[in-house]
Amino acid sequence: MTRINVYKVPTVFSKFFVVFGILFSIIGIILLIKASMDGFDTQFPSGDWNSVIFIIQGILFIIMGAGYLAVRKYYIEWDDREIRFMLPDTKKPESILLEDITSVTIKLFEVVLQLKDGSRTLDLNSLQFEDLKKIKSKFEEIKNLK
Repeated sequence: MTRINVYKVPTVFSKFFVVFGILFSIIGIILLIKASMDGFDTQFPSGDWNSVIFIIQGILFIIMGAGYLAVRKYYIEWDDREIRFMLPDTKKPESILLEDITSVTIKLFEVVLQLKDGSRTLDLNSLQFEDLKKIKSKFEEIKNLK
């Protein structure tokens, strides 16, 4: 079975952003509490706004890390009998038996599969070049068998 992940984001990179964001948010909250207890200085360039900026920056890092973790779930995989995939446009796992495919049309960033009961278009726009070549060569093999 061959499996290709659509987005190549290392798990360590994603978790680093989440941890870094939590750390920034905690530091920001501590600084905000300290500034509130001492009397919050509202002057913008030299006031106590760094605590608010730390909190906003931490939240943005957490959102980025969570987004990277969320896109790791998209894949395309195949074996001798079927093709399984979960792509960003459908967001649910699908499976197509190779015997159900009647014809294959390969375009630049998409593959159109004509099935016995309709058609299915695979959007390959998010893939890296090497992965795109592997997938296109697999569909070229299927096309030559039909």
